[in-house]
Amino acid sequence: MAVLVGALTAIAGCSSGSGDTPQAVTSTQVSTTVVTATRTTTSPAAQSTSSSQTSDVPTSTVTLVAVDSAGRPINGFEVNSPNPAGEIDCAHASVSRSSTTGGIYECGASAQSADVCWAAKSNTQLLCGDSPWSRKLDAWTITSGTLPTSGAPSAQPEPWGLELADGRQCRIRVGGAWGGRSDGRVGAYSCTGSDRDVVLMRANATSAVDRSSTTWLVEVGPLGAGSPSFPAPDKVAVRTAYFAAAAG
Repeated sequence: MAVLVGALTAIAGCSSGSGDTPQAVTSTQVSTTVVTATRTTTSPAAQSTSSSQTSDVPTSTVTLVAVDSAGRPINGFEVNSPNPAGEIDCAHASVSRSSTTGGIYECGASAQSADVCWAAKSNTQLLCGDSPWSRKLDAWTITSGTLPTSGAPSAQPEPWGLELADGRQCRIRVGGAWGGRSDGRVGAYSCTGSDRDVVLMRANATSAVDRSSTTWLVEVGPLGAGSPSFPAPDKVAVRTAYFAAAAG
């Protein structure tokens, strides 16, 4: 059972995904929880891949803290074997796009999936999470570059992971070739429950998540080789959005 730090805090929603460039809104309230222990999540046994599911249930957000200020795993997180997993080039390191605080980084090649990482051992090693639903961290030894010490997180970070109303779990994309669609939408999150359906985003949008109301929405549909035609994507409600943060 999760240990929750702090009271539930209302935060303002940040953007609308209804157009190519989401606009800020200030009237949306979304409940936020900082989780500092293992949070159990029911794995969906049967997951829909075709029906659109929206509701009036407000989206909740969960912020995960996996490493303490001394660089040690906490709150049920542990380092994967082998340790270290290998070497990583952080010459182009930046603050993670899924972080709500400084001190969370992304760097390296897309195949390393090192986009949500905490610093360890005097900033010479990174401990990187695979997904919000795993408590395993990959330890990467930094061989070049330095971690940004003064970078601030985005005013509107993109969730590390999304739990959808139909039970699917979706993890933010880390590069790679994902195929395309004739409507120009691109893949933004990979999801459980389907080999083809992903969370989509308009090619020139700044977010895949429509946060214009208390119930966040995403568009879900398939991608294919080249630019095939597909039906309009389904709009699916987001039950929970996951972010990462450094220890306070």
